Amino acid sequence: MLDMILQEAEGLTLCERRRLIEMLKASVLAELAGPAGEPSECPRCRHDRVVRKGRDRDGSQRWLCRGCGRTFSRKTMGLLALSKLEAWQWSRFVELEARHASLAECASRLGVSGQTAHYMRIRLCEVMASRLPAFRSGEGVEVQVDGTYLSESLKGLGRWSGEMPRESHRTGHDVHVRGISNLKVCVVCGANDLGDEFCRLAARGAATCGDVASALAGRVSEGTVVVTDDRSCYARPLSDARAAHRVVPAKSDALGRVDALHSRLDAFLEPFRGVSTRWLPWYLSWFLWEEHVRRSGLDRAEEMAAASASGAYELTRRRHEEAGRPLWDYWEGRSPTVDPVAEYGPQAA
Repeated sequence: MLDMILQEAEGLTLCERRRLIEMLKASVLAELAGPAGEPSECPRCRHDRVVRKGRDRDGSQRWLCRGCGRTFSRKTMGLLALSKLEAWQWSRFVELEARHASLAECASRLGVSGQTAHYMRIRLCEVMASRLPAFRSGEGVEVQVDGTYLSESLKGLGRWSGEMPRESHRTGHDVHVRGISNLKVCVVCGANDLGDEFCRLAARGAATCGDVASALAGRVSEGTVVVTDDRSCYARPLSDARAAHRVVPAKSDALGRVDALHSRLDAFLEPFRGVSTRWLPWYLSWFLWEEHVRRSGLDRAEEMAAASASGAYELTRRRHEEAGRPLWDYWEGRSPTVDPVAEYGPQAA
């Protein structure tokens, strides 16, 4: 049955999709079991003084942190912490997500609500983000950087708040505005010659020097050779980072690596028929995880199973419900249901 499901998956080959399922299931099971032996630090405050402090109802050991004064177990801050769902439900959810099943299908198969299924997806994305390797740069490393533009999506906003600031678009369809407009958001992407990649939601409309600087912070260091197109927003941030900046034409083959990354990102997002901009950063982490799996070997699953402590999450159920809206300052103070045609002209129809 699993082989039939995997053969229907899009984007990855059968072997790659099976590898993805194995790795994600290993993460779930590793976080359920927790690391063997005594913990070296508190999962919340990272203080290194911990002592044993009784046991849970199921008999598992608990510890007390001398730094923050709170107790924790092996599951604390892991994927299954504070979850009333069974381990088999999370394991089955991993299989469904690996083939990009809809939230409605996930909710039906697991016997949970749509809101719970969405929360499970976002938490899983956060755990996947914590497993991503660091983006490498430095002397002798070449990084191609370019931005791609996605239509802003306000999916789910009007249903809960009644504050839709513009007329709704047809689900999954692009905004028909020529050029770069404020109805699109910029995702700055980068790919180096070592195989590392990053995608960062940076701006609404055209990215500025400040937006590019924020996107490249911690990803481009002194001596890195950075290849970009001739947009002016790259010059100052790369100069401040003391990187070697090489400018090429926008359609040049010298940007082939990052252009291919853009194409794979579009293919990844297409089955979702429009990803809400509110949750886009988590979906970008999911995409980068699949990119990492595509290049990794099977032994990566063993490494992940041994590194259960690194799968910490921060997005609790309350924070999930109260999550902010990226780039929302553009709509603040505007009248509800702004007409795109009136705002941008007939080309927006």
